[in-house]
Amino acid sequence: MVKFKKTLLTVILICIGVVSYAYENTYAIVVGVADYENFSANNGDLTYTISDAKRFAHFLMSKQGGSVPAANIILLSDARASKANIIARAKSLFSKAKSNDRVIFFFSGHGSRGCFVPYDAGLNGGNMLYFSEVKSFFRNAKCNTKLIFADACFSGSMKGLDKNVIRKTLLKENKAFSKMNIAVMMSCKGDETSLESGSLKQGLFTYYLMQGLSGKANFDRNEYVTIHELFKYVYLKTKNEAATMNHNQTPELFGKFDLRLIVAKKTIN
Repeated sequence: MVKFKKTLLTVILICIGVVSYAYENTYAIVVGVADYENFSANNGDLTYTISDAKRFAHFLMSKQGGSVPAANIILLSDARASKANIIARAKSLFSKAKSNDRVIFFFSGHGSRGCFVPYDAGLNGGNMLYFSEVKSFFRNAKCNTKLIFADACFSGSMKGLDKNVIRKTLLKENKAFSKMNIAVMMSCKGDETSLESGSLKQGLFTYYLMQGLSGKANFDRNEYVTIHELFKYVYLKTKNEAATMNHNQTPELFGKFDLRLIVAKKTIN
């Protein structure tokens, strides 16, 4: 069984100072929304988004993901993933980050052009979590490495924000952080929808994201998976698998970043 995720998807926002995996601390907000307050099981609710979020959080706590302490990861699912709570918890947690730290935001749920859909979004399109608001809580993090992973429909629409907003922000912030770079990885283009797969029991993009981070994207067989390797793997696997379902889903990666940025350690041969 395959279900569309009528949401804006995963986005990775990576701000890097050096091509390294030796972060002093990692702070992560991980969001999964399935049972929406104003949607129903037959009209709008999702199936595997919370599983997506839990698997991502578990990865961060593994050696491959950097052995992040559970205390540094805030998992927000369903009712805890209201717009106000996501913003408040992210601003508070990310404000702890120093220059040699890393912050991560993962979102799996509904999305729309220009925004994510939090738990308490209105049926009329109100109370959305706009990309500009995501950008605002990332400003609280004074670190050189920032990542956003999102799994939702129309996620490629953030590319427009990258051109019009993020670039201006970076030019301003780079006065203080000359080595800061940004990268955005999304599950699909701005005019495409993202799939949930009943056979995989995950979002299609997140499934291959996790497979790649777990080592299958390690094409050069060294000790690390880079952002370039990860995207190559996720892009090909997601696009090809979606095609077998007669669906177009094309992950995207854009921004300003070093292709050698390390995102995971390798443990799979």
